[in-house]
Amino acid sequence: MKISNAKIVKAATYVLLFAAGFPIMGIVLSHQIFLDLFFCGIIALILFILIRIRSTEVEDSGGCFTVRRIHPLAPKGYVRPKVEFPISLIRQFMAKEGWIADHLNLKIQSQSSRKSINVDLVLFDRKQIRTLQSAMQNQISY
Repeated sequence: MKISNAKIVKAATYVLLFAAGFPIMGIVLSHQIFLDLFFCGIIALILFILIRIRSTEVEDSGGCFTVRRIHPLAPKGYVRPKVEFPISLIRQFMAKEGWIADHLNLKIQSQSSRKSINVDLVLFDRKQIRTLQSAMQNQISY
């Protein structure tokens, strides 16, 4: 089972790229220094968001739980997982729903230590969160 917000994030990225054209046109067409500085600030903000934006892919494939963070404009290919471990190590699974971002909290117990892993699930729908919860509850109960 693979759950991702890649389509929504990719659409948001293209909207931001399109929106970056308006301040550039404003700089070209305006001849006031304060408006130019304002438009440069808007462009800097859009570039900052474009650099930081990532899609999240949560994968539960058999005995392994994987979370990958991928930039939407990155070329296709192998992406190193942010988190990857066997499902048998998960002791507690909790998905907290928020207005903008949902949070996934996992408590893992290995032989020597306990760890808590928090993953932000930005722009995931409620249906995807419920699917993830039901799949994880089925895996943890075994």
